[in-house]
Amino acid sequence: MSNVDNVIVRNLDDEEDESKAVMLFGRDIRKIPCFKQSMLTGIYSGLTAGLVTFMFTSRGNLSANVALGSYMGVASIYWCYCRYNNTMEKYEMQNLQDIMRQKSINAVETTSEKTG
Repeated sequence: MSNVDNVIVRNLDDEEDESKAVMLFGRDIRKIPCFKQSMLTGIYSGLTAGLVTFMFTSRGNLSANVALGSYMGVASIYWCYCRYNNTMEKYEMQNLQDIMRQKSINAVETTSEKTG
């Protein structure tokens, strides 16, 4: 009976996840790698740069421009950096899988040669 309850709860969780989908240009932005972290980093840097600029100059327009520019620049740079690292990790994982596959094939061949 507990397995049935677990399946029902899992299905309800899946339905809730679907209802919370945040769509942008037809894609769920929660599933885009690096999106959340790059946006948060950009927002924090823009807020910090804008506040620091306002504290030193007391000019609202300038601090707003600096905040927006900092947000856009940091978010873009962090996005590229994160996506590059993500791609390199996938590449390394593929290489590791190929090496492991080759070693397992070699191990099977050597054991078949010893028995045959």
